[in-house]
Amino acid sequence: MAKKPSSSKSDRSDPKKNKSLAIREILTKLPSARATDIVAAVKKEYGHTVNANRVYMVKTKSNMASDGRARNAKAMKESTPMRSPALWIDAIKTARQLLKATGSVPNAVALLKAIDS
Repeated sequence: MAKKPSSSKSDRSDPKKNKSLAIREILTKLPSARATDIVAAVKKEYGHTVNANRVYMVKTKSNMASDGRARNAKAMKESTPMRSPALWIDAIKTARQLLKATGSVPNAVALLKAIDS
């Protein structure tokens, strides 16, 4: 069965019509508030009844968007010197030799941290 066309165009930029946007607006005003406080604020300010789980979902999505990872292939290529599978294989072999030389992963990590700083 085909999807029926919506009779009204919803405005995604209006927090009075968009629950997730209303939650994001409250989160910018109260960044350290608990989920129950945010639920109450959304109900009071925008009139939406939302669940605490929805608040957690919106917070998780916003954290995923700002985790600092490169998002496109061009930025990824510029950030890593290993651009081919052969270079990755060489790096894995080198890492294996480092583990053999140091004896354990914590020792290898400590050595790398000492070299890096």
